[in-house]
Order: sequence, then C-alpha cells, then structure tokens
Amino acid sequence: MTIHMHTLIYSAKVKITGVPVYTCGECSRYEPLPSIKRDLGMLIKELGGSSDKRQVSFAERNEWANVLKETFAGFTTVELSHLEEAINSAIQGRIDLLLDIYQFASASVDREWMEETAIRLSQLTQSSPERAK
Repeated sequence: MTIHMHTLIYSAKVKITGVPVYTCGECSRYEPLPSIKRDLGMLIKELGGSSDKRQVSFAERNEWANVLKETFAGFTTVELSHLEEAINSAIQGRIDLLLDIYQFASASVDREWMEETAIRLSQLTQSSPERAK
C-alpha cells in the first residue's frame, strides 16, 4: 500500500481535493487514512445533498491532510526513511505553530480562537505518524 493525496467525487458534483488515502498497488483500491476518516465524514455530512457543482479542499479543513499535502509537494527524493523524517518534522513544526497560536489566543482571551486551535491541534496529536505508514 502506498499513501498519496487523492481527489474524491461526492454525489457526482463535489470534488473533494487533498484527501490522503492508502492505495493498493495490486488492485488499485483506495481507502482514506484512519486518522482523517472522522473529519472526512463530517465534511460529507456538511455537504449533505448539495446540488451545486463545486470543489472543496479537504487539506484546508484538516491539519493532518494539510501537513501531508505540503510535505509531499516539497519532497524530492524517493527514500522512504527521508519521507518519514520529513513528515515527522512537518508535524512537529505545525504543532509548535499551533501551540504558539493557542498561547496568543489565550493571552487575547479569545475563547473561540482557542477552541478552533485546540481542534486543529487534536487533529495532529490524536494521530501519530505511524498510522500513516
């Protein structure tokens, strides 16, 4: 199985881009990463029976997907251990950034911003890099 960013089509009208999936090299079957399934399900529920043709970026709604998308886009070598190292580094960098944002939001006493940042942090901290292998 390999991991890559995929575009899903929902209800033949909505393109959901930037979805990290596992793909089987033998049967070409794909499955979203376990760490993003809940958020992907929430997005699909939010889209409901939308009849408008449109495109939605999942990577803009999920930190884990965003980190993977950015890491894959900047990755130039085929060495798997280097990719794992790059993903781990990107995750740690994003967590550090979100913690700084949370601290600033807390100092500003902005509860809504704090809650939003806490949700974004939980998307990364509840999903270890090992689950994406």
